[in-house]
Amino acid sequence: MARQGENIYQRKNGKWEGKYIKERVNGRIRYGYISGSSYDDVLRKKQRAAKAYENAVKKESGGAEELLFSNVASEWMKEKEFLLKQSTICRYRNNLNIHLLPIYGNRLVTDITRDDVDAFASRLCASGGKNGRGLSANTARSVVSVLKTVVEYARDYRQAPVANLNGIFIKNQGKPIRVFSRTEQKMIEDYLHENMDFNNDLLGIMLCLYTGIRLGELCALHWEDVLLEEGELYIHATMLRIQTPDHPDHKTEVITTMPKSGSSLRRIPLPPNLYNLLSEMKGPNGTYFLTRHKKMFIEPRIMESHFKAVIDAVGIADANFHALRHTFATRCIELGFDVKSLSEILGHSSVRLTMDRYVHPTKETKQKNMDKLAELMPRK
Repeated sequence: MARQGENIYQRKNGKWEGKYIKERVNGRIRYGYISGSSYDDVLRKKQRAAKAYENAVKKESGGAEELLFSNVASEWMKEKEFLLKQSTICRYRNNLNIHLLPIYGNRLVTDITRDDVDAFASRLCASGGKNGRGLSANTARSVVSVLKTVVEYARDYRQAPVANLNGIFIKNQGKPIRVFSRTEQKMIEDYLHENMDFNNDLLGIMLCLYTGIRLGELCALHWEDVLLEEGELYIHATMLRIQTPDHPDHKTEVITTMPKSGSSLRRIPLPPNLYNLLSEMKGPNGTYFLTRHKKMFIEPRIMESHFKAVIDAVGIADANFHALRHTFATRCIELGFDVKSLSEILGHSSVRLTMDRYVHPTKETKQKNMDKLAELMPRK
C-alpha cells in the first residue's frame, strides 16, 4: 500500500482505504475502515465518521466539552501565563493559534492518535508556514511539543485516556548553515576597521564575531556590562520583539528580558585585540552599547538590516546576523578550543548542542585534513 497521510492508503488494486476511530473500549481504541474510489472520497467519509464518533462520545458522557483540545489548551495556557517568560507565552500562543487550533481545536484530546501527529508533523515540514514551503525542523518540533504538552496536561489533570506521543521524530532537513570563510571574515573585518570611528553598529558586529553573542544579547547590552577591569563581557539580558494581541494601540512591542536559559547567563573573557578596541571606544555606563544613550536603543530587526548593509558593501554572498555566531564557533574549533569551554562561552546547556548546531568544518579545514593522507600514499 502507498501511504498518503491522514491514515488513508491506496491499495494495490487501485482502491483507497482509510482508518478511523470507531469506538473506545476500556481505554483502548478500536478502529473502523472505510473504502472509496479516491483519496478525497475516503477523506470525506472519514471526516463524517469522526464527527459521528465525537457526537456519540459527547452524548454518552453528558457532554465532553472540557476535553476538546481548544478548551484544554486554553486551561493549560492560563496556568502557564504566570510561570513563564512573556516571550515564551507569546511563542506558545502563536503555535496554538496558527498551527494547532485550526487542525485540532474542535477535536477531543482522546481522539488524537500518534498516527495523526506523525502525519501532522510531516505536513508541517513539507507544506507548513505562510508560503506553504514548509517549516524548519526546529519550528515543527516546537509546534509538536506544544501539542504533546497539551495532550499530557489532559492526561494528568483530566485523567483523560490519551495517546502516548513521546518519541515522535522530526528529521533535520539538512539546510546549509552559513559560515564565513576566512577570506570573507577578513573582508568584513577590514571594512569594520576602516569605517568604525565610534560607529557602535560596526563595533557591535566585531564584538559578535569575536564573542559569539546572540543578536538579542547585543541589542540589550549596556556599557557597564563591558567589564574592562576583569577583561570580561557580562551577558545577562536579551532584547526581542513580541506580539501584544490584547494591546489597543500596537500589535507588537520590544522587550528586554532574561536570556534563553540559565546557561545563557555568562561571563565571556575578551580576546586581547577586542579588549583594546573596546577600551578605545568605551562609552558611558548606564547607556546602551549600540547607541551610547540611556533610553534610545537599536532593536534586533533594525540591527539585522544594518548588518545586511555591511554584507552588501563588502560584496560577499548574503548572510543573516546569526552567521557571525556560527562563524565564531567554527573558528574556535579550528583553533583548538576545547568544546566544553566553547559551549559555556556560547551559553549552551550542553556540549552536544554546540557540536550539532554550531560547529561546521569549512572547506579549507576539510582540505587540510584530507592533505594529511598524503603521508600514507606512496610517491611514484
